[in-house]
Amino acid sequence: MKQYFSILVLLSLSGCFGKKAPELVSPIVAPITEAVFAPGQLEARNQFTLTAISEGYLRKSLVQEGDLVKERQILFVQDNTNAVIQERSTAQNMRISQKNAADDSPVLLQLNAQLQSAQQKRGLDEIQLQRMKRLYATRSVSKVELDNAQLSYDNSENTVRSIRENIAATKLSLDQALISSKSQYETAVSNASYFNIKSPGNYKVYKILKKEGDMLKKADPIALLGESEKLVVSLNVDESSISKVRTGQTVLVEMNTEKEKAYQAVISKIYPYFDENTQSFIVEATFSQPTTGVIAGTLIQANIIIGKKEKALLIPRSSLNGNGQVMLATEKKFLPHKIKTGIVSSEWVEVKDGLTVDDRIQLQY
Repeated sequence: MKQYFSILVLLSLSGCFGKKAPELVSPIVAPITEAVFAPGQLEARNQFTLTAISEGYLRKSLVQEGDLVKERQILFVQDNTNAVIQERSTAQNMRISQKNAADDSPVLLQLNAQLQSAQQKRGLDEIQLQRMKRLYATRSVSKVELDNAQLSYDNSENTVRSIRENIAATKLSLDQALISSKSQYETAVSNASYFNIKSPGNYKVYKILKKEGDMLKKADPIALLGESEKLVVSLNVDESSISKVRTGQTVLVEMNTEKEKAYQAVISKIYPYFDENTQSFIVEATFSQPTTGVIAGTLIQANIIIGKKEKALLIPRSSLNGNGQVMLATEKKFLPHKIKTGIVSSEWVEVKDGLTVDDRIQLQY
């Protein structure tokens, strides 16, 4: 992607004997391309790292690199001895709670028996109360005897009401215990399932990061997964250049495994955050044409084309100083001369104003 131009004019200026005359160059009209250099690597589309959810050593690996996996397929198995014990314990507690909460549980049967006895006594007391009322009406019993009968009935009624309330409260307590035990059991089952590490979708296994017997902590990376059909170019663009990058720009990609061969891609996504690990912004590009034989993880170097002109007035980059000046040759001497620049490439600088093709400037500033 280098452009080479060699219209150099050598002049001999008057001076001390033995001094080498400076090399001069005249601006030329030619195409120029401005690009942002960005290293990176090839990644699978939607690539992600599968991580451990729980602690425990890796007991079994059920896949190999390159395998295609389906959603909810078990890929890795961690040791789950403690989780199994917890699941069994909570299952037993849940079965006990289910028995206690059933209508024929010993606790409820006993309370219902008490209720039945209390109801029977209340019935007898009611009969006695009615009898006393009739006798009192004929003045066959005293008011005290009627009051005692009323008191006995009221006590029986209160006992029935109290037992019913006790049954309702006990039933509620047993139901709550059942709900709690079910929740604990479901949590234990869920925790146990975490030791079977599954694929969240249909993907390809690109890299396995742990081997059987390795101790895994929570959130430890286990494998790299991603879509199987397409690879994308992940680029690291520095802070000073990210403002020039736009989606849709052309990218020329050179892989470390295939030097001197350029693949064309297009910027498809610019992530809106600064990556602290790479100290750069992450930019994603997709290949313009189908690629074969390329491998995820391959390191690449890329040039993002951010500007291009077919006809531009150009001077060598080495003839421009940091203040935007060139040394303009006059009849007798060189004079610092300010110019307005445009596109800047690795070799050339576009002159937008301040020079013409007839001017001559010092090649090496």
